[in-house]
Amino acid sequence: MALEVSNDTFYLVQLPQGKTLHNNEDEAIDYLKNKANDVNPESDDVSVVRVAVEGEDWTIAEMSWQNIALQLMGDS
Repeated sequence: MALEVSNDTFYLVQLPQGKTLHNNEDEAIDYLKNKANDVNPESDDVSVVRVAVEGEDWTIAEMSWQNIALQLMGDS
């Protein structure tokens, strides 16, 4: 499997069922939203990580839950 990265950035969604890669933030949040029923918020490790590549420099940062929540509320 290959994922073509646009704009030198991709997102990793980590759920108890496994990890998935996504081309953009909206796609990652939508995937998380669709899988929310399968997640126990008290015990499951869930995260969305942004990976940006600029030349030889990589930036890896976990998205804050405040940003994720704001995006989910905006989709309602």
